[in-house]
Amino acid sequence: MPAFVSTEAFQSLLFIFILLAFAELFRTIAQRYGFPPVVAEVVAGIVLSAFALGGVLDGLFHTGLFNVTPYVLLFADFSVILVIFAAGVEGGFASLRNAGWHGIAAALGGGLLSFLLTVLTISRFYPFETALLIGVAVGPTSTAVVAYLLRSAEAAGGAGGQFLLAISALDDVAGLILLSVVLTALGGSFNPIAVTGGIAFAIIAWLVILFASLIVVPRLFRFPAFRQSREMPFLILFMLVAIVASLGFSVVVGAFIAGLALADSFKSSTARQLADALLAVFGPLFFVVIGVQFNIGLLLSPRLLLLAGLLTTIAILGKLLGVLPFAYAKFGSVRAALPIAVGAMPRGEIGLIVGTIGVSLGLFNSTIFGAIVLMSLVTTLVGGYLFPYLVSESSPLVAAEPPADGLAASR
Repeated sequence: MPAFVSTEAFQSLLFIFILLAFAELFRTIAQRYGFPPVVAEVVAGIVLSAFALGGVLDGLFHTGLFNVTPYVLLFADFSVILVIFAAGVEGGFASLRNAGWHGIAAALGGGLLSFLLTVLTISRFYPFETALLIGVAVGPTSTAVVAYLLRSAEAAGGAGGQFLLAISALDDVAGLILLSVVLTALGGSFNPIAVTGGIAFAIIAWLVILFASLIVVPRLFRFPAFRQSREMPFLILFMLVAIVASLGFSVVVGAFIAGLALADSFKSSTARQLADALLAVFGPLFFVVIGVQFNIGLLLSPRLLLLAGLLTTIAILGKLLGVLPFAYAKFGSVRAALPIAVGAMPRGEIGLIVGTIGVSLGLFNSTIFGAIVLMSLVTTLVGGYLFPYLVSESSPLVAAEPPADGLAASR
């Protein structure tokens, strides 16, 4: 090993290669028996975690190889950025425009209903401040999981797939705004005027970045130097991610906006090809790392299992009740709307971020944090397992363009 490479970095890279190899192995087996790829990848991570086979191998060979280091998390975050970026390029701004008020209502309905149900239920057992933060963790759909599900099911180009992607992206933004409001309230400085101003700033900032990108980025490729550059799409991606992250938004928001902007540009095909090439290698990493971070020992705690089961039930019901009516209003068919509601079930990155914040504030103990992790994992597995089957059954409706007035074509 070269002297300039640290032991931790070398072991992290080796661990990443092992994770990717096992992900491909589990995907191959899963496809043979009809299981969704995302489920196979999460299970592969659970098997290789330090709490399962990875821990056994570390003990046998006296290594610390099977541990999630900052290097591993960095590559996992890069995987998320690629997944969201590719989804944005695939759908383009048309995915947001076609979603219309139905998409906004579905995003707010699914997220806020999950939040309110969680707060009302959990506040009976835990302090109200803790219940508020748990509610924020349960609300937002994982855009990364949704984008990957659509890609795996080859449904990203359909009207239903674009609608699902749009509401998950909007849900992420709404979840981050809700998190800032709750943290302000927990800090004891809750001021209606200040909170309203903060919400307005977040919405306006998001809209300004979105529309500025949609206007500026396609025009950049009118310059010959930019038009001939194959690297330009990723320069735009990384710049937008940096700008959005500096404003306090999640990096997935920046990645999605970059994809939307490039989708309508001269370089859309180049961006799609480059993203596909990188996703073929790094795409599964985020989902394997989700599994690696799950401690199967948590399953031995009855209290944790009860709380996780309650949160999972609320999470599933919140999305079904909050998304299904508006998806039905958009497409005029339960068979077309149900895959969208099920696809919105998976929770992930924002819930885990909130869990970490809760622990740092002293509002979450190991039981609560573990329950949030388990809820995120189970909703991902349930949504990932059901979604492909529902899409295959209703593919004509999901792939069809919805009527402009949101009613079924037969009416």
